[in-house]
Amino acid sequence: MLTKCVNCGFYIRKDDEFCLNCGIQKPANPLYHSNFSLQRFVKIDVFLCVLFFLFSFVFFDHKFSFDSFLLALAVSTTLALLFESIISDIKAQKRQIERASENPDALYTKEKIIEKRVSELDGRGRQIAAVLDKIKITDGQNLQQVREKLLSAREIVFSQFARYELQKHKIELVRLQNSVTPYLFGLHGLNEPETEHGLAAVENTKQKIDKIRQNTTLHGGAEFPERVLPEKEIFLSQLEETEESCEKLREVLLSRQATRALRDIQPIDENLNLPGAKDLVHTAESFNIQTTLTDFSESFEELESEYRRLKTEDEVGEKLLEA
Repeated sequence: MLTKCVNCGFYIRKDDEFCLNCGIQKPANPLYHSNFSLQRFVKIDVFLCVLFFLFSFVFFDHKFSFDSFLLALAVSTTLALLFESIISDIKAQKRQIERASENPDALYTKEKIIEKRVSELDGRGRQIAAVLDKIKITDGQNLQQVREKLLSAREIVFSQFARYELQKHKIELVRLQNSVTPYLFGLHGLNEPETEHGLAAVENTKQKIDKIRQNTTLHGGAEFPERVLPEKEIFLSQLEETEESCEKLREVLLSRQATRALRDIQPIDENLNLPGAKDLVHTAESFNIQTTLTDFSESFEELESEYRRLKTEDEVGEKLLEA
């Protein structure tokens, strides 16, 4: 049974330890958990008690009495408890979200890493391009050798840049698959409004898949480097499988609506051959978010390892030049 993460709305199982998308712990549980502070409560209570006591003196009998004091104490204590609960919940929520942002397995965390890497690689690429522009064909042999090394370095940077861009699209695909998954695996329990929502989710997913396919290029419309093409082809096949699964799910959802529309009006023609839940068996197998996620995780870790290795080599090279 799927439910939504209380923090980001990503579909999760009720027994999941953390949300795959945002990383928050116990994503099916309420987000607020009060952390009562007696010291802060007493301060609020005393302040409100004095305030309400003065208020009752000014606006009511203009007399200080034991009854008015008890009333002020009761009201202030109630308000203090309310304020303390609100303050505690806000702080608890903030702590939970902060811890979630540090989860290394969450898509949000990896997305931030990708954005950082893309920015760094873009800067390195611009730096290499600026030096290349200054080296002329007529320059001597030493500069020509430098130029060849720069071209080789630019190719490596360009390939890494392309792979990180591809990782962003893989995260998009995981989230798209997640948005449709409840309608695919919870088909038997869908009522009419839920079926309609499912059709809308399918159409939205198909549109976004088209957009991802169009955007699977680098900035400026440049093609992916040759060494990245195999990974790109695997990703495009995953896009196509997801699109096909969405189309099959759409057919089944529409057939359920058709069955409801024909019910009690005329006997359903057996020759209509409307697709049913059994037609989704293969679709469910191909529409496997875990497959896309595993591919993303493996390629991401491999890419991060390569990035760290190349960065270490750069730092060693710089130290040797400074020596």
